[in-house]
Amino acid sequence: MSIYVLLKYLHVVLALLSGIGFALRGYVRLVLRQPLAHPMVRIGPHVIDTLLLFSGIALWVQMAFSLFSWIGLKMLLIVVYLTLGITAFRMSSRGAAIIVYLIALALFVGVAIVSVHKPLPS
Repeated sequence: MSIYVLLKYLHVVLALLSGIGFALRGYVRLVLRQPLAHPMVRIGPHVIDTLLLFSGIALWVQMAFSLFSWIGLKMLLIVVYLTLGITAFRMSSRGAAIIVYLIALALFVGVAIVSVHKPLPS
């Protein structure tokens, strides 16, 4: 099995864990109105997202993609997703926070769609 295939599977698993974790944290925090106090809930996402970032960079280097390819769009969507996710968890208005959270979830799905339907490198 090539290093690319291993990196790709690692990246996909980490992306799924990151997305599911974000969805669950948002549900607990914004819908159930429970604090996110457990250390695994506070630290775990940072570990997963850091590994996800490193695996993404490794794939990017492995495939020698240009920043101005589909990966540039993906990176832009990720920055907006992260910004909205952080904003949603810090907002005082519950209704507005839920809307921002749902937009962040939609952007996460957008990143996944861009990733799945990317053009093959030349």
